[in-house]
Amino acid sequence: MKKLIFALFFALGLNAGELNVAAAANVTYPIEDIKAEFAKLHPDIQLNISLGASGNFAAQIRNGAPFDVFLAANMKYADDLFKEGFAVEAAKIYANGKLALFSARDFDLSKGLEILKDDKVKTITIANPKTAPYGVASMQAFEKTGILNDIKPKIIEAKSIGDALNQAINASDVGLVAASSMFSKKTAEYKEDKNFVLVDKSLYDPISQGIVILKKAEKNTDAKAFYDFILSDKCKEIFRKYGYEI
Repeated sequence: MKKLIFALFFALGLNAGELNVAAAANVTYPIEDIKAEFAKLHPDIQLNISLGASGNFAAQIRNGAPFDVFLAANMKYADDLFKEGFAVEAAKIYANGKLALFSARDFDLSKGLEILKDDKVKTITIANPKTAPYGVASMQAFEKTGILNDIKPKIIEAKSIGDALNQAINASDVGLVAASSMFSKKTAEYKEDKNFVLVDKSLYDPISQGIVILKKAEKNTDAKAFYDFILSDKCKEIFRKYGYEI
């Protein structure tokens, strides 16, 4: 009987102590610190973190993707899943993201978004506004400053905010990126007011990022432990360290 139960346990893919988390691409930067601190409290829980565009994850979850917890880049993606019956309860804000104007090239970013109209700026990378909230915020900022029509031919859409950063570093002249990416060890060579400036928050809707436990994990105590940790004071310290507002 024990052998039968053991075989059924693994046939169903119920690996004890493993937690599958879908997280918005901007969480790439604080995620290692988050995992390290969570492991101190829960060393027996293995976190499997997938990072990408929130809109893509929402679609995957609707189609049965086996995630336990979803950290979305805005409240809408997370709350819509709750309204549609895919999450246990309404989303809670775990952090507020900020948008940064970034360039690895030699541009005067003190001009803010106006620099994007400069003839020397040939390419501008943003995250895809159809699937990435930071892409939506970028387009809102362009519209509110009245520069969208002038720069539209220069805009290149990356599939996620993480890809937008990679393209801005390696190919495009300027990028609109998550401010959190500028506080990563990987980008330590880039300095505020030289390589990046924060975009005025009044130019885009708040990027309030939401977390939900998904229906698959409704009775999963590991999922609840991770959810509680993300909303804890300790985790808030980590998010602040990476440029988020709490």
